[in-house]
Amino acid sequence: MDRTRRRHGDLLRRARTHPARAGPPIRSDVPPARARRRRCEHLRSIYAVALVAYTLLPLPDERANCATAHGALELVPGHSIGDIARETAGFSVLSTLTSHAFLQVVLNVVLFIPFGAIARRYWNRGLGVSILLGALASLLIESTQYTGIWGLYECAYRVADVDDVITNTMGAAIGALIAPMVLGWMPSARALRATRDRARPVTVWRRWFGMVLDAVAVNLSITVLSLVFVVPRVLLTGATGTANDPTLAEVLSIGAGTVVLVIVLPALIGGGASIGQRLVWLTPEWPDGRGSALRRLYRGSIVALPYIAITTAAQTPDATSGLAQTIVGVVGLLSAIIVTVAVVSVPFTRTRRGVSYASVGAELRDARAPRP
Repeated sequence: MDRTRRRHGDLLRRARTHPARAGPPIRSDVPPARARRRRCEHLRSIYAVALVAYTLLPLPDERANCATAHGALELVPGHSIGDIARETAGFSVLSTLTSHAFLQVVLNVVLFIPFGAIARRYWNRGLGVSILLGALASLLIESTQYTGIWGLYECAYRVADVDDVITNTMGAAIGALIAPMVLGWMPSARALRATRDRARPVTVWRRWFGMVLDAVAVNLSITVLSLVFVVPRVLLTGATGTANDPTLAEVLSIGAGTVVLVIVLPALIGGGASIGQRLVWLTPEWPDGRGSALRRLYRGSIVALPYIAITTAAQTPDATSGLAQTIVGVVGLLSAIIVTVAVVSVPFTRTRRGVSYASVGAELRDARAPRP
């Protein structure tokens, strides 16, 4: 008995002296799935924005561009090699490598390396399919440039070049080849689907990203409705130049249609979340369970309506002169103030609900979370 007591006493003293040895260490060799998912989403979003900005922006003045546009289509494969040779004749190696013609080809290759890597690793496509997707994406971009954004411009505003498609496809091929080596940390779409139904915290960045998607929805709606209301008139009358600009009646119709598509329908359907909030899996919790139609519409309008107003008003005829310019300026100032308050209020409100939900006493939660 004495020997047993001494043994127990030794074990207790050892545990008090070395508490870290009382249990096995907890290891964490792999980054949390949430952190990897968030990093993956951020990188894809940044790349998508950069791809659009580099290939389609800036948009030039239509009249100035169409008056000087020549040779909007280049169908000779490999002409870039001849351009490099002509531009760098007599240059040193360093000067050749830093010349505009050479760098343009290199950048066209580099631009699509991430595309091929994402297609191969994240979309789980094979090598051949990833390269083909890169070629199709490049062809879509060149077609958009050649058609003046599919008819929004009267002429091509950039040269559609077959060599761009070739070099972009080469970049996609390089990205697809190196994807297994450099993107091993990126979760695949299959892995993300396995945890898609798991509720996650409502973060500031998630709310802000939803706001960005709402702004995209407004601009996309205005663009589509502009095509619906304006293009038929232009085709029937053969209008050119400033006659293509929307009339006041068309501007009012575009604005009203956008309000219905972006504010009214989302507010009255389902839980009442906006388009952007639905895309990031957010839904409101109303004090009375469902929320009245008036309360839903008020919440949806408090920020979106001023933004729609200024975005639509910018298309008003003579919006850059006289009384119309003053009205557009005042509406723009009010809209900027309201949007700024909405964005800034997110980190300082409960459940990151922001000023729009706080004004109606509602909360925000993950749409996949069980109802309390």
